[in-house]
Amino acid sequence: MTDIEEQAPVSILDQDLYKFCMQQAVLEHYPEVTVEYGFINRDLTMKFNEPAFRQLQADIAKLEHLTATDDDIRYLKQTCPFLSSGYLDFLSSFRFNPLQDITCALDSTTSMLDLRIHGKWSQVILYEIPLLSLISQAYFTKVDTDWNHDGQYEHIVAKGTQLINAGCNFAEFGTRRRRDFKTQDIVMSGLAQLPSDGPGRCTGTSNVYLARKYNFTPVGTVGHEWTMAIAALEGTYENGNSLALHKWYSTFKGNLGIALTDTFGSKAFFANFDSELAQKYVGVRHDSGDPFKFIDTVRSHYTSLGIDPSTKVVVFSDGLYPNMAIAIQNYCNKCSLKCSFGIGTNFTNDFSCASNNKQKSKAANIVIKLLKCNDKYCVKLSDVESKHTGNAAEVARAQNNLSQLGLLH
Repeated sequence: MTDIEEQAPVSILDQDLYKFCMQQAVLEHYPEVTVEYGFINRDLTMKFNEPAFRQLQADIAKLEHLTATDDDIRYLKQTCPFLSSGYLDFLSSFRFNPLQDITCALDSTTSMLDLRIHGKWSQVILYEIPLLSLISQAYFTKVDTDWNHDGQYEHIVAKGTQLINAGCNFAEFGTRRRRDFKTQDIVMSGLAQLPSDGPGRCTGTSNVYLARKYNFTPVGTVGHEWTMAIAALEGTYENGNSLALHKWYSTFKGNLGIALTDTFGSKAFFANFDSELAQKYVGVRHDSGDPFKFIDTVRSHYTSLGIDPSTKVVVFSDGLYPNMAIAIQNYCNKCSLKCSFGIGTNFTNDFSCASNNKQKSKAANIVIKLLKCNDKYCVKLSDVESKHTGNAAEVARAQNNLSQLGLLH
C-alpha cells in the first residue's frame, strides 16, 4: 500500500478537477465579473468551538502559499488536454489572497460559522473545495473527536468490491465532504488495489492530487454555480440552462460533456436541452430528486428527440452508497441506459463512534454556494426543495417565473 499522508499536502492540486475547468471557462466568458459566495451548514447541530475556529483561521491563512509547480503544470498538460495552454499559463502564476478574499467569524451566541468569499470570479473560484475540506477537518479535529481511522481501508475495499462485482463504474467524489485528508488518502489507496478488469471498475477521482498519486484519471465536469451565475448575469431563468450549456461547449468543444440537470429543476433543464445540445453532450448528471423517475425522464426525452438512449450516459452523484448505486445500475440496464456514479460522503466521511462502534459518527452536511454575481442574486432550485439556495425573495421570484412558464415541478 502506498504511504498514507497524515496531513493534507501543500499542493494546489488538492482540489477537484471541475473547479479548474470552470476557472478556464470563467476566464474566457466572464473575466471581470465579481462574486460573493457563502458557507451554508445544513446541520444546525454542527456547532464550532474556539479551538476549531482558530485552527480554521490558521489553515485559511496558509492558502496564500499554494502555487502550481512546474511538475503540476506538466501533469495537467499531459493528463487534461482540454485545459488550454493559455489557462495553464494563468494557473502557473495564480495566487490565493485569503486575507483579502475571505471573511470568517464565529457567532459566540450560536457557535455557528459565518464565512464569505468575495472578489473577481476568476480569482476566487478555487476557494470552495479547499475551504469545505478545512472546515470539516477543523470540526472533526477539535469538536467531534469520537472517531478514528480504524477499519477505513477495509471498508472502502469492501464497498469498491461490491460495486465492481455488480458491474458499476464509479468515481470517488469525496474531497469536499472528507473528514480529513488522511481519510481520502486511505480511500484512494484502497480503491487503487481493486481489479481494473472486473464487471465494473473505479474510473477515477475528482481530486487531482490523489489522481496523480494513485495513477487514476482525474474526473469532473461542471458545478451548479456555472448555470446559476449565467442565469443571473444574463437575466433569464427560462434559458439559463441553454446559455450555460452553449458557453461550456464553446470552451471545451465536446470534452467534459456531461450536462448538469437540476440547477433550476430538471423540468426547466429538459425544456432547454434540445436536439442540438442533446447530440453535442454525451450525457447528463443527476444530483437531486428520485433517480428512478429521472431515468424514465431521460429515456423519454432522448427518444422524443430521435436519439437512441443507449448511446448516452447518466452520471449519478446524489448521496449515493453502494446498495443504492447497484439498484440504479440495475434499472438503467433494464432501460438500456449507460450509467456511472460519483460517490462522495459515503466514501470519505463514513465512520462509527470510537466509543461505540455500533453508533454512527454523523458526517458533515456543508456547502459553499454562489450568492451574487455583479451584485445580482444567484439561486439554485433543486429537484429537492430543501436544497434550494439563495436569497429567499429571489428564490420566490425564480419559482414564480418558471411556474408561469410551466417549467417548475
